[in-house]
Amino acid sequence: MRRMWILSILVSLSLISLMVSTARSQTPFYEGKAITILIGTQGGGSIVAARIIAQHIGKYIPGNPAVLVQPMLGGAHIVASNHVFNTARPDGLTLLAANPNIAIAQLIKVDGVRFDVRKFEWLGSSGSDGVVLTVRSDLPYKTFEELRKADRELVVGTTGPGSNAHDFPLMLKEFAGAKFRFVSGYPANSDILLAVERKEVDVWTAFAATVRPVVKRGAVRPLVRGRVPSPGFEHLPVDETLTTNPVGKALMAIKGAPLAIGRALAAPPGTPADRIALLREAVAKVLRDPGLEADGRKAQIDFLHIPGDEVFKGISAILQQPPEVQQEMVKYIKFGG
Repeated sequence: MRRMWILSILVSLSLISLMVSTARSQTPFYEGKAITILIGTQGGGSIVAARIIAQHIGKYIPGNPAVLVQPMLGGAHIVASNHVFNTARPDGLTLLAANPNIAIAQLIKVDGVRFDVRKFEWLGSSGSDGVVLTVRSDLPYKTFEELRKADRELVVGTTGPGSNAHDFPLMLKEFAGAKFRFVSGYPANSDILLAVERKEVDVWTAFAATVRPVVKRGAVRPLVRGRVPSPGFEHLPVDETLTTNPVGKALMAIKGAPLAIGRALAAPPGTPADRIALLREAVAKVLRDPGLEADGRKAQIDFLHIPGDEVFKGISAILQQPPEVQQEMVKYIKFGG
């Protein structure tokens, strides 16, 4: 009798355990959890785009997690990239809103790079965005040719080497005859823009999505763009066309290549394949979301889905440069200084 009683208890416990296990397996991993998207900037179109995505993507992930965007500054996005690659748990709860220039940092072996862009789990991109160089609107320069003939050095505000705000005008100075003097160390694009409005800075370069509303309100005048076109700036001369120097043309082309990858999202290496599949599907769906598209129009940001495998191909191709090209790039492109 006692044996039957014990056996009955054991069977009941087994059934309860099976029920709990089944319930757990049916409960989405993300239910009751929060996803953090780390980004290496605290201002500009990239973080605005990331926040719009964060606002809408949760409903496309089973479990409907909260999604937060958190700046992690330092080293022209290298600090955030290192953290996601090396420190963040590969559980799908920490993602990186990557700046594609980190591929250039790896290519030229920047000190402090502790990641391999080919080993991130690329979830997709929310669209490519071109770079636009602008000049303060109260200055007389209407074209790059006029700017090139300026009778003084124009002050360029930058967050530091490795950023588009620094490297894009640097190429124009080195290979296209622009008279620029660089003032680095601004924490974010918003700080450079404030310096522009105070007339402390003459030249400002940023992603088209960041520049567009500032141009619209008349604070700056666009003069040059990179090879990736953006709505409203297609008519501007491309930087590569402003130099006859073959080295300059090549470096401008390579430096512009990451921009075609755009605003990519990545997970740490080793994140479970099923969660990567869920997140890739969610990225694809959210970028067709009417609410996201409406918020994008308000922020003057264009969204376009680029699949994760295409991001991987593009970012891997950047690393396939011959040693002589890398050596030339090291002369002109620095990071985080």
